[in-house]
Amino acid sequence: MKVEEQYVEPTSKLMSDYINGQSSIRHYFSYDPQMASFPERLKKLQNHSVDRQKLAGIMRAYMGRSEMSKAAEHNVEYFEAGAPVVVTGQQAGILTGPLYTIHKAISVIMLAKQASHQLETPVVPLFWIAGEDHDLAEISHLYREVSGRVDKLNIPHAEYGKSSASAAKLNKSKTASFLEEYFRSMPETEHSKEIHDLAFGLLEQSISFTDFFASLLRYFFQEEGLLYIDAANEELRKYESPYFIKMIEQAAEITESVTAAEQSLVQDGYSAVIGTEKTAANLFITVKGERLLLERQNQEFVANNGAIRYTQQQLLEIAQHNPELLSNNVVTRPLMQEMVFPVLAFVGGPGEIAYWAALKDAFALFSMELPVIMPRLSLTLINRQTQRLLEKYELDFDAVVSDRQITVMRNNLMGSIREQKAEALIDELQQQIDEMYNKINQQFSSISKGLTPIVEKNLQLHSKQINFLKHKLQDEVILQNSIEFGHYTAIENELLPNDGFQERVYSPFVYMNQYGTGLVKDLLALPLCYDKNHKIIYI
Repeated sequence: MKVEEQYVEPTSKLMSDYINGQSSIRHYFSYDPQMASFPERLKKLQNHSVDRQKLAGIMRAYMGRSEMSKAAEHNVEYFEAGAPVVVTGQQAGILTGPLYTIHKAISVIMLAKQASHQLETPVVPLFWIAGEDHDLAEISHLYREVSGRVDKLNIPHAEYGKSSASAAKLNKSKTASFLEEYFRSMPETEHSKEIHDLAFGLLEQSISFTDFFASLLRYFFQEEGLLYIDAANEELRKYESPYFIKMIEQAAEITESVTAAEQSLVQDGYSAVIGTEKTAANLFITVKGERLLLERQNQEFVANNGAIRYTQQQLLEIAQHNPELLSNNVVTRPLMQEMVFPVLAFVGGPGEIAYWAALKDAFALFSMELPVIMPRLSLTLINRQTQRLLEKYELDFDAVVSDRQITVMRNNLMGSIREQKAEALIDELQQQIDEMYNKINQQFSSISKGLTPIVEKNLQLHSKQINFLKHKLQDEVILQNSIEFGHYTAIENELLPNDGFQERVYSPFVYMNQYGTGLVKDLLALPLCYDKNHKIIYI
């Protein structure tokens, strides 16, 4: 593997201003996003009211369902003895979901190591699995390249209803069929059988989406000692009971603070990403297996368009006696995370950091401050085939991603090979037909206005056939130069699938098929700098 680094301007103004130190956004956060902020944050964590022994037991019980690695056990011991955490999180996507899930885990592992060295005290990496999330459409799909296009492969999920990723029992036969189709779409390599067997072996051991996801985290990161916990874990929910009580009691204040922060962000030129409604309770409740959003209505908490109602006292009793029925939304999840764990730093992507920008005053309601919010590492993997194509056309990552040179080259090639004489004849024919139909329309309309739509419809039919001829001509020209156009498409599908970074589209299994199951381990071994630069990795 070879690494290059390149600054790529974020598409989000908020993210760009945040990583480049603009004061207009920084005052929405408690700390600057750099390791120099860690010592001050560590001092503040000395007063964090965490039951380390209890939490360590919860993590051991959850992670110990599969045998814990020695590195993970050591990190639990460090946590139990007083270590803070560097935390990240993500939904339980199929085959981990997009690559950025892996990049998040790599980020917290690297950052925890560097923080441990800087602070001369253990810091442990933690992955918060959002198993309570019920947006199964978001997590039950994969992207693959088929016939030169990026195709979305959806796994059927309607049967799960509004169950969370942790509560939904995987239909293994359907999931297996889905994965078989996915793996068949990949080119056959020396690694194909191994990654196929890995995925299906872990699927067979899993009951829920979250189980499948967690098993992959363990596979990739057990040697690094990454700790992970399911947010929907029942024992963790019991531990969170007093924190749910606080959130219910201050539900209105939380919403008011977030609404005010988002109004301020808009005034400062940013977007209101959360879009909190004034009646939001920022909590979900599970009723008969379905996860429903709560809202405040007068003095009650309601769900399902008011069909389900609770007084505040009733909801407080649920929080006390059945906290496993409650779960957080995008506003209260960071609050809960901070209440539960002594968080030195949170690692997030651009969307998550935009959420956190609205939460500083909500944290203050509970006498807390935001942890150090660090952008995750951003990586692009370039396989050998794409490397050869880049060399062939004298391109590099910057030319493709930042300058969008492939579009320019495609347009130039199309311009140079166009059959201009034939196109001119078609355009001339269209012009003549337009002129003749204009005369016909004038004559017909003088007889009856009712004939005008018939004339226009007839013209549309002829124009459609002329356009068909023109497109067939263009298709034939492109076909005769298909190799070069195909190369352009291959480069874009690798570096700019769906007009964005590959880490937001492809699963790591796409690259494991090309590189092998040691891909993630070898990425962790690279000398990556934890900074704002994008990492281009040639595999």
